[in-house]
Amino acid sequence: MNIILLSIVILLAIGSLVIKKSVPAIISFILMMFVLGLYYINLDAKMLGLFQIFIYTGGIMVLMLFGVTIIGLEFPHAKSKPLNAIGAFVFFILISLLFLRGVDTLKLVANKNIEDVNLFSSAFSDYVIIFALIASSLLYATVKMSSTLKAKRSR
Repeated sequence: MNIILLSIVILLAIGSLVIKKSVPAIISFILMMFVLGLYYINLDAKMLGLFQIFIYTGGIMVLMLFGVTIIGLEFPHAKSKPLNAIGAFVFFILISLLFLRGVDTLKLVANKNIEDVNLFSSAFSDYVIIFALIASSLLYATVKMSSTLKAKRSR
């Protein structure tokens, strides 16, 4: 059952990237998030699955619909920028390596019976800067995209 759910998630994720129309791509992405929640429920992580379905899927749906109202129904045509794609890939690899560095700490913590209050500050405080950089870059990209689209529409 897990393999079937994960296969559906991967197909829907690929579909959300490949589909050219905005609304079907958003529907594919929302279905992917929903099936991912079902996968979590199937793994007996019911609370995580319910959060995935209600919070993340609902939040993503609202954000995507807001994006459709800004952009319109068609994705804007963009020039191919391979240097930006390479930079994003390198950034993704660096963040993945930083997260993989914390796997041993997670395994250590998973075996403890008592919750350690200082666990987050001692083990994961260096990730806060990474999350802040990601959030600020996403915010900058959103503002830049909306100003670019506004300029294209005014022409």
